[in-house]
Amino acid sequence: MSDNSQTVVQRPGGVGRRSTSVVLLAVGAIVVAQFLLVLMFAWSSSRSAPRDLPIAVSGPPAAARGLAHGLERTQPGAFTVAVLPDNAAARAAVTDRQVYAAICLSGAGAAVYTASEASPNVAQMLAQTVPAAIEHVLPNATVTITDLAPNPVDDPKGTAIPTALIPLTMTSIAAGAMIGLVSSGRRRQLTNLVGYAVLAGLLVTVALQGLLGGLTGSWFSNELVITLAAGSIAAVTCGLASVAGIAGILLILLVAWFFGFAFSGATTAWQLMPAPWGQIAQYLPVGATNTGLRSVAFFDGAKAAGPLAVLAAWALAGIALTLFRQSSRQSTASPDLT
Repeated sequence: MSDNSQTVVQRPGGVGRRSTSVVLLAVGAIVVAQFLLVLMFAWSSSRSAPRDLPIAVSGPPAAARGLAHGLERTQPGAFTVAVLPDNAAARAAVTDRQVYAAICLSGAGAAVYTASEASPNVAQMLAQTVPAAIEHVLPNATVTITDLAPNPVDDPKGTAIPTALIPLTMTSIAAGAMIGLVSSGRRRQLTNLVGYAVLAGLLVTVALQGLLGGLTGSWFSNELVITLAAGSIAAVTCGLASVAGIAGILLILLVAWFFGFAFSGATTAWQLMPAPWGQIAQYLPVGATNTGLRSVAFFDGAKAAGPLAVLAAWALAGIALTLFRQSSRQSTASPDLT
């Protein structure tokens, strides 16, 4: 009886070459990602400067217009100055998040109203540059600076929100990727997404507001914003992972993290980012979360509607992608009965 079976011997050299190729491709991809990350973050930081930063001026018409022209002349394109009728309107413009600062001129001097929680860096910058500009118009004026929305006592530098956005974004991408790649069935995926978002909103609010004191205002409102933020990032990651696998996850990393965080203005203000990228980043989850959470936590919800609508749109887009992929899989698996 003859044995016609053949034994195939795989040469180690082929395996070695393939593994070397995989390592080289992986390292190459990491280096490219590193290049993009350094470029985006370093560029946005090194080119940070005020661009059409909204501020308000009130007081005697001649003096108010003179200050507005003086700011434009000394720093062209840095500010968009609105001349308001009185002190009350100027203060309201700050607390309603219409402007970053208001300058109220009078015969006795000048009062400058800022809001650190709108942007700690901008408030500090304006506290230094605005008095110098006032001196050109009113050389002998006494300038007082009042912070209408100061940083919380437990977070005097106002770093809690931008720092928290880093782990919140990364863990939401990781959760969405895992749900999209591992979970099966639309009901299970949606249940997992909702469960993650609710748990993330609760625990992050406990950390930021309960333990660190980095948030003020309504606990429930803050939790809703954080829940929507975590859910929107996780949902769109889940949808892209379901549709495109690893490529979809890399896409959301590039858009929401590499670009979205770098140009969000979370650590400064989006008006300080290179144009038009700062504005564009406000339509991405990180920028919308930063603006929306600040509005709800420190300004009684002023200007929160837009950012929250952006987060809701991302969440719905992610859910739609997930449902579309699940429907496609079911259609493919169903037998043709015609």
